Amino acid sequence: MTRPGFLLFWLLTFGWLALPARVQASQPAPLGTEAMRQKLATSLPDTTRLRLLNALCYALHNEQPARALPYGEAAVTLARTLPADEQGPALLRSLLVLASCYANLSNGPEALSLLTEAQSLARRLKDVDGLARTYTAQGSIYHERRDSTTAWRHYRKALRLANQPGVSPGTRMHLLGNVGGLFYFRQQLPQAMHYDSLALALARRQADSTAEANYLSSLANYQMRAGNMGRVKRLLTQALAISRRQHAIRSQANQLIMFAMYYIQMDEPERTDAAAREALALARQSNYLERVLDAYSILSAEAADRNNYKQAYEWNQRYVELNDTLNNRQTMQTLAAAQVSSESQERARRLRLLTQQHDEQVWHSQVLIGAVAVLTLALLVAAYFYRNLRRSRSELAANNRALEKVSVELRSVASFKDKLYAIVAHDLRGPVTAFAGVTSLIDSYIAQNDQAGLARLPAMVRQAADSLNHLLDNVLNWAVSQTGELECRPTPILVSELFAECQALYQTTAAASWQHITMAAPIGLRLLADRNMTRTILRNLVGNALKFMPSGGHVHLEAAPDPDDPQMVLISCTDTGPGMTAATVSSLMSGPALPEPTPSPTPRATGLGLGLALCRAFVHRHGGTLVIQSRPGAGTNVTVSLPAAKV
Repeated sequence: MTRPGFLLFWLLTFGWLALPARVQASQPAPLGTEAMRQKLATSLPDTTRLRLLNALCYALHNEQPARALPYGEAAVTLARTLPADEQGPALLRSLLVLASCYANLSNGPEALSLLTEAQSLARRLKDVDGLARTYTAQGSIYHERRDSTTAWRHYRKALRLANQPGVSPGTRMHLLGNVGGLFYFRQQLPQAMHYDSLALALARRQADSTAEANYLSSLANYQMRAGNMGRVKRLLTQALAISRRQHAIRSQANQLIMFAMYYIQMDEPERTDAAAREALALARQSNYLERVLDAYSILSAEAADRNNYKQAYEWNQRYVELNDTLNNRQTMQTLAAAQVSSESQERARRLRLLTQQHDEQVWHSQVLIGAVAVLTLALLVAAYFYRNLRRSRSELAANNRALEKVSVELRSVASFKDKLYAIVAHDLRGPVTAFAGVTSLIDSYIAQNDQAGLARLPAMVRQAADSLNHLLDNVLNWAVSQTGELECRPTPILVSELFAECQALYQTTAAASWQHITMAAPIGLRLLADRNMTRTILRNLVGNALKFMPSGGHVHLEAAPDPDDPQMVLISCTDTGPGMTAATVSSLMSGPALPEPTPSPTPRATGLGLGLALCRAFVHRHGGTLVIQSRPGAGTNVTVSLPAAKV
């Protein structure tokens, strides 16, 4: 085995790519660390201070775990002082963040102790997501200790919970990625690739580009180990493209090191050298010393392979010096963690003393309550008279504003009627297209002499006619009920009923082009939305998908509660059409909420944005959002969020 070949084997088997995932913390930091530290210096409510402490600990726990530790300790201490009704969830989040910090400091016993407490708390709160996260984190720690048997036992408990209601997609994604890493450590590549592929699919579904790049890199690593070099380059190219779009310098350094190993395997020394040098520059720029070390090792081996022993010696010297530095830094971090832990215990003791002093001062404060109550009563009387005076002035100003508003509304009535006519014409296109689909089926069945198909045509025509009549009633009643403004009248609506109506409306059109429509919605899931507006949204999403999709394509409608906002429901429409470029998506999303109608019918006939503009207008009227994800040749996914009905 040549020296580069031996290096590749060592890195894949024992190097940084084979290390397990660290404990995942609870949430990303919303601000920069310096801004959060400045905000912590101000007077804040306990809950706000707790969120900032957790965010600071999370922001620093990977790169500077020793600095992150005091913030995590302070967060746990503060969470324990919250009222009983707020303490449980807040303490659970703080324990998980602090455990991740100790894990990154290689202090496994302390991390496991915190996770055991978090696990007990999650059971008491019946928090399935928190329980799954604790099992995942415990498995990660044992995995890092090379105790794969114990790690698998914890991962298996988490896997039993992964598909239960309440477990977030993010938790499931991290679990699947960690399980894939464990199987890779056990050299069970098919299982590793299976779980990593599932994690990658979840990352894409959640639009988590950072996680997507990481799992693509992991899959490339697994394929390289399996010897499937054709797929390695494609996976690494996708991962590197995402990292460059995000300007993620450390991720680029990781992926370029993997590219260098790929080129070693493919016996392309020039590309190996270029990839390693680019990775070295990025690693130095971000102070990513582990990747600098890998780049030195690869460049040294490559120079030796080219018989350039002087340069190989220079790279190797740099490798040795940096490796010693890293070992010393890890020792210092461990010592710093021990010191910080001692200081944290002292701060906890002082906090208990301050709490006792606070209790003694409470009764002194109660003495002042009587005097404050009398003063407050006097102020309320004065405020009452002052409020009446301001109310009279406000009513006069409101009358003037109302007159101005009526004047503006009268000027906009004429132009708005044109928009309503355009809306009516657009919504009628769907049922009429259904009739056109029936005519296509007639030609097809006659050409194939399909008597059974011809026998079904009367029922299909009757279905299309019923749908058209039903749509006319809805659109006309909706348009007549307006008084110059589109009203939104939310009512509870079963999502399954809306899906069934939409499928019945477009089934004929889809059958004519040998297209398929499938739908999935949880039983009992309800929206709190205007029925007619919601129907218009669904008709446009499905109609546009069918219109631009080739024969034999597939459209899938799916609804689910928003995991990030329980008060909203996500409805997605995914097709296997030709997809769109990023420029086309940007153009569609930057148009007006309700475009002005044009005198020429050509734009409407070609579908250049009115349907999507109607969807945007109606979704925004409900306080929701509309997101388009599409790539040329990869289909299109349109996701809208609408308010959920309270159970």
